[in-house]
Amino acid sequence: MSESKRTFYHRPRNNQAKSPAVRWLFVVLGWVFFVLGIIGTVLPVMPTAPFILLAAACWARSSKRFHFWLINHKWFGKFVRDWEANHAVPRYAKWLATVMMAASTALLFYRLEGNMMWIAWLVAVVCTGVAIYLFRLPDAK
Repeated sequence: MSESKRTFYHRPRNNQAKSPAVRWLFVVLGWVFFVLGIIGTVLPVMPTAPFILLAAACWARSSKRFHFWLINHKWFGKFVRDWEANHAVPRYAKWLATVMMAASTALLFYRLEGNMMWIAWLVAVVCTGVAIYLFRLPDAK
């Protein structure tokens, strides 16, 4: 899509931190979460979406410039806008997250043995809760 045809979105935020120290903390955390999200795009065991959403939340409270950049990002922008507007997640993302969590949990059950099996069960319970939460959210268009 050419630059002239792209639609840019900007929702002004009024919930920015008042203290400069807190704003800088949110800027730094936003970059940490963004980098972790980028790493998650290439590592199958690390999620992308939660880190990108955390970066958006941090930047919404600290930097209009970075927040604007992220909500208009070529790959992540629509996802962040859907989340901010409706807490909506695309159906394919729900299924992908669920399949990846199931595969990771199955691998834990396969690799752990003996008295460490409780870790696999704990991960299974948490992943089941996350999957239920995801599928209760509205589907993004």
